[in-house]
Amino acid sequence: MQIIKQNPGQLLPEIISFESQNAVNCSGKRTVEAHIYTPTAGINANTGLMLVSHNWGGTWEMCWAWCPVISEKFNLITIDTNYYQSGWQAGDPVVYDFGLLQAIDCLQALYEVKRYLDEKEIVYNRRRNYAAGASGGGNISQMVNKLAPHTFGCIVDLCGMPGLTDEIAFGECLRLNAGYSRDPEDEKYLSPAEQEIRDFGNLQHLAIQRQCNPDNQVVIVHGVDDDYCSCADKAMIFSNMLRAGFKPDGIFVTPGMVDGIVLMGTGHALGDRAYIIAKYGQRYIAEKGEHVKLVEKDDFERRSVINYPVTGGSYIIDYSNGFPRVRFQSN
Repeated sequence: MQIIKQNPGQLLPEIISFESQNAVNCSGKRTVEAHIYTPTAGINANTGLMLVSHNWGGTWEMCWAWCPVISEKFNLITIDTNYYQSGWQAGDPVVYDFGLLQAIDCLQALYEVKRYLDEKEIVYNRRRNYAAGASGGGNISQMVNKLAPHTFGCIVDLCGMPGLTDEIAFGECLRLNAGYSRDPEDEKYLSPAEQEIRDFGNLQHLAIQRQCNPDNQVVIVHGVDDDYCSCADKAMIFSNMLRAGFKPDGIFVTPGMVDGIVLMGTGHALGDRAYIIAKYGQRYIAEKGEHVKLVEKDDFERRSVINYPVTGGSYIIDYSNGFPRVRFQSN
C-alpha cells in the first residue's frame, strides 16, 4: 500500500493506492486508489468499517460527499474505492466487468485499511463491517457480500442492478448495455459461468452464503418505476433471499412513500442517496441500532476459501494469503 495523501493529525491516510488482481489475460500490475474518511471524533473501540460504492459510469469522487454523513452518524471509517472500470461507458472496447473484479478491488481496499489499523495497533471494532452503494454501487455491495460471505453484518443496496441479466448483458433494455455477446466465438462472449457468479439471487450460492453467515442482513431500497434497473428483477432476488432463509429488508418505493425530503421519486434516482442509506440502514448499522448486525470473524481473518459451483466448474474466492483473489476452476 502507498499513501497518496495524509492530513496532519489523522490516524488514517485520506487517499491510498494498492495492488489488486488483474483482469484475465492482462499482464503487469494493476493499482487501485481508495479514499478513506475517518470520523472527526477519531477512532475508538467501537468504530467500524464501511465500503461505499459509486455508480456504473461514475468515479469515486461521486461518493466523497456521502462519507462524512455516514461516518459521523454511525462512527464508521468509510472507504470509497476507485474500482476497476470506473468511468466505463457503453462502446468502450472491453465489456463491463459488472461487479466481479470491482468487488475484489473494494474488498482489497478493506483489507488494506484493516491491515494498516493492525500495523499501527489502532483499536477498532472488528465486528462492525458494512457496505452500501447506489445503482452500480448497489450491485457491487451485493457482490462484496457474496464474495466475502463471512465479512459483512449488513449491506444496503440502493437502486442497484439486479445482477447481469440478459437485458443488461446484451443491451436489450433501453438504458444499460454491458457489451457482451452470445456468440461463443466472440471475444466478448458471456459464458453461463460468468453470468452465474454475478447473480446474487442464485439459490445454490445463497445457500452457501447462509451457511457462512446466517444473520447477514441485506437492505434493498428500489423504486417501483426504476427504468434503469428492473424493480421486478430485484423483487425476484428479494424473494430468493427469503427462500434461502435470509430475512432481507425490502423497501420498494411507491408514490405514497415519497416525502420530498429524503425520497424524491419512485424512479432510479430516488433522492438523497447518502441519507436514504442512513435512514434505511440505521437499525442495522448504528452502534445501538434496533437490530444491529455484527460478524464473528471475517474472511480475511479466517483465511477463507469459498467455492461457488457454476456451469462447467467453480469460482473460487481465496483469502488464504489474507487478501482476496478470485479464479475460475473448470471441472
